[in-house]
Amino acid sequence: MPVLVSSLVYALIGTAAFFLISWLVADWWYALSGMLAAALVIGFFATGLLVAELAGRIRRNWAMPAFLAVFAIKVFGLAFVLLNLGLPGWANRQGFVLAAAIVLVAWQVGEIRAFSKARMPIYNES
Repeated sequence: MPVLVSSLVYALIGTAAFFLISWLVADWWYALSGMLAAALVIGFFATGLLVAELAGRIRRNWAMPAFLAVFAIKVFGLAFVLLNLGLPGWANRQGFVLAAAIVLVAWQVGEIRAFSKARMPIYNES
């Protein structure tokens, strides 16, 4: 769970920074588009970490297959939703993409920092 918390903190900092700057520089709808993107990015990555954590608690070697399965389901599910439904009419595409990129990088920084501090066995030597 420390990985999830660290990633979430970094992502929320990136989200707040984007929201405040875009609201001041652009407009309200640009900032809201960023919030929608941030929610999707955070939800996308948080579910994978939660499933991997729960599967790893049941059996250590289930964590990675569970993470990969959830990742594949999320990628195809998100692609299906975005391609078939599209963005809402009020959403600004540029704000959406920019916020998604910023929050994604912030999430990854938090994830890398948390994983680099964690001491997790990767291989079972027995």
